[in-house]
Amino acid sequence: MMINNNRTIENAWSMLQYLYDELRTKRFKNIDISNIDTLDNLYALVISMWAASLAKEGLYKEYVTHEDEEMSSPQGQINIQESIMRQTMSRGTLICSYDELSENTYLNHVVKGTLQYLLYDNNIDKDIKINIQKTLQLFNGVDYIDINYVHWKDIKFNNSNIRYKHLIELCKTLHMEHKLEKRLGLNDDRRLYILFKKQLIKYFKVNYGKEDIVEVYERSYTLDSESPFETYINRTQKIVAIKTQEKALLVLIRLQDEQMINDPRLQKQRLYELVGYLRDYKKEYSIKAAGVMLYVNINKNKLNLQPIAINNVNDYMIGETVVDIHDQWRFITNKIDDAYKYFIQRHKVKRVNN
Repeated sequence: MMINNNRTIENAWSMLQYLYDELRTKRFKNIDISNIDTLDNLYALVISMWAASLAKEGLYKEYVTHEDEEMSSPQGQINIQESIMRQTMSRGTLICSYDELSENTYLNHVVKGTLQYLLYDNNIDKDIKINIQKTLQLFNGVDYIDINYVHWKDIKFNNSNIRYKHLIELCKTLHMEHKLEKRLGLNDDRRLYILFKKQLIKYFKVNYGKEDIVEVYERSYTLDSESPFETYINRTQKIVAIKTQEKALLVLIRLQDEQMINDPRLQKQRLYELVGYLRDYKKEYSIKAAGVMLYVNINKNKLNLQPIAINNVNDYMIGETVVDIHDQWRFITNKIDDAYKYFIQRHKVKRVNN
């Protein structure tokens, strides 16, 4: 794979590979991102190649019901009354209803609809559109849906179509980000934050889930001054909880935006908001709780090298740390691991020693 000198694109591709195992397989070995200059182009190329790969393996099929069709070779259930009313027998045909195993399914409609959406997007490069056109040829015979009318929450997966799950998730992310761009304005670094937040949550689950219980639970936002950007990408506050038998660590991931940097009161308010979540968690689960405010810096020109800061806030121990979205992944995980070691691992060591 060719390297891209655009740090945002290179990082985005690494995040996508971390999130979706399929992108680390040989089918994407020869993907060329060296000339990609925007996230839209990256998403478009990945979605096109991914859809083509699924089509070559064989598009998902399910039984589709055809009602009251006039047929010269009857199959399924014959509707005699309807055939008489339409006088079809004089033409040598009958009215039938039957089930057919077909590729013309809702999942394929959504994928094809996303490809069509990208094909007519003026922000997508011509070379990538040529790739999309080639992929669309593999979806001949499949209808498509306008992705503005897709009911994403209603899409269900089973053992037969599970291979579509991550591709559909990426299509949904693309659509959501475009809607957000129209409402609030959204540059590629903020879009990268949306991806990065998902990557961090997966890291917690993969890295600590083998020994501890790691779950994401949701709570309502409590601050009137909350960023519209945060509340739009997540309608509720998503909090990562790492829980042992004796203690829980709640991690709140937030964007370190200009609003927070310019208003020190907001940082303090968020600390007290986290204290409220810790208090509720302790009451609900009858377990000691500590917290971490994990801020994400998206300014590539201002890296943060400060270690985690630990403070006692209303009798709750809370750590504050900043990770840089454009930093190397190993340096990012070092800061996360430092927080885990301080709040969770050292208590495990103490318990063993005692």
